[in-house]
Amino acid sequence: MLAGGAAALSPWGAAQAQTQLNRADPSILERVVPQAVEAPPTADPVESIALKVARPEAQTETRLANAIIVEGGGEIARSQFSETLVDYIGRDLTGADLKALSHRVADVARQAGYPFASAWIEPQTLENGVLRVRLDAGSLAAVRVIGHANARADHILTTALVTGRAVRREQLERAILLVGDIPGVSVKESKFVRQDGFGILLVTIAEDRLSAYAQIDNRGSKEVGPLRSTIIANARGLFRSGDEASFVVAQTPINPSEFLFVRGRYSAPIDANGAILSASASYGRAKPGGSLAPLDVTGESYDASVFYSKPIIRTRADSLWGTIEVRGLRSNQSLLGFPLRNDRIATLTGSLNGTARAGSGIVRGEVHLIDGLPLPGVTQEGATRSSRGDGDARFVILGYAAEWTAPLTGRVGVALASEGQVASRPLLATMEIGVGGPIFGRGYDYAERTGDNGILGSGEIRFDLGRAVPRLIDRLQLYGSVDGGYVANLRGGGGGGALLSTAAGVRAGRGKLGAMIEVALPLNADRFDTGKRNPRFSFRLSRLI
Repeated sequence: MLAGGAAALSPWGAAQAQTQLNRADPSILERVVPQAVEAPPTADPVESIALKVARPEAQTETRLANAIIVEGGGEIARSQFSETLVDYIGRDLTGADLKALSHRVADVARQAGYPFASAWIEPQTLENGVLRVRLDAGSLAAVRVIGHANARADHILTTALVTGRAVRREQLERAILLVGDIPGVSVKESKFVRQDGFGILLVTIAEDRLSAYAQIDNRGSKEVGPLRSTIIANARGLFRSGDEASFVVAQTPINPSEFLFVRGRYSAPIDANGAILSASASYGRAKPGGSLAPLDVTGESYDASVFYSKPIIRTRADSLWGTIEVRGLRSNQSLLGFPLRNDRIATLTGSLNGTARAGSGIVRGEVHLIDGLPLPGVTQEGATRSSRGDGDARFVILGYAAEWTAPLTGRVGVALASEGQVASRPLLATMEIGVGGPIFGRGYDYAERTGDNGILGSGEIRFDLGRAVPRLIDRLQLYGSVDGGYVANLRGGGGGGALLSTAAGVRAGRGKLGAMIEVALPLNADRFDTGKRNPRFSFRLSRLI
């Protein structure tokens, strides 16, 4: 009914008026605001780790061994050493042979998953022709963090690795990765040494306590934008080691009154296993121009959330996090000074997200279940000032997001991405899925079609030229894509549909600077802004500080 009232004062039909009002809703516009600092591509810091083990020297006199016994390292089955030992039984062993034998015994232990294992042969009489090889599977007496003092890194490494038992490879890998997950921390090297017979792990880290990111692009619409600017600032170690405060400000710089969004978030670790507790709050305001200016549409949104995240699996090859979030949202819109929309939503979200190796590439994905809580005061179906007359804040949404990137041959690679959701009932505007925007439907503005249910997809071919212009461009990539999606509303509601576009562009960077230029062509429907299928030109400039 309200969308129809707006249509009566505008050149659109009711469904298009509904969509135009959605695209001027700050709680929807905030979805395309960058939320994290984008760093230039770097190698995985874990890959640079070299585990250096100091091994005791073997004795040098020649010995004849009729039998060889490996002592120590009870964590490893003796049968695993059989193939190695048989090569040294029944022959004279020189000092070089004894040294090689101790190295091979240690290698067997490392292959069994004990990266700090070492073996040596002590001076002995070879009673009954039995040669005894001492094996230490590799326990740690201490961990020392060097390069930068960080109490959180110390706590994680000590808790995980200094246990009195031999360290397994997966323990080490998880602990090092958890240290790298500390905001602002990167692991540069890990070195194992022995001092006075005690195993000590030296971990070198670097830490960036302050960082910022700035971006400007033209992905806005005529009504809100098109120029948009975003600044993200992060500060770490404010109240305790491992915590982080972040602040996001986004606006339309040419006409700041058209759109303003601010968000603050504070996160802190709560144990040595990577669990994090965060709280955030945001405020958005939109007063669109363009075709909506005569209607004096004004929107405001308020959002607050608390969430808990914990790594379930953390390895170089596969990682999985579990997250639980409680969120409250309020979104208002007015038309010609009169209240138009007044949505109240409270949600509980459970999600799993992670990365894994898949074929020759890497897949990143998330699955989430959102429950609209039936609390007093939330918007219910039939409310006079809801964003949709049949929409309700009491719902269940099952959604996903996935991306697979992989090299094809030489400098050529591919990136495939998809998102989708299924809802249990008609939703309020801010919970709908939209097609159109910088990822799915690049030839269109964000959310030109919206719906309760939908599936989106994108396929991109990339050609990496690397340092195409030495001392001027560090990273250069050409790409082409086909992208779009289909969304639909339950109970025959309007505003849904399909969009399909194709795009080509260039991404470039030097150091902490980044840039993108793209031209996208709508394929199956006219653009809202122009009423035609003319190309959309986009750009982005960014700087990591």
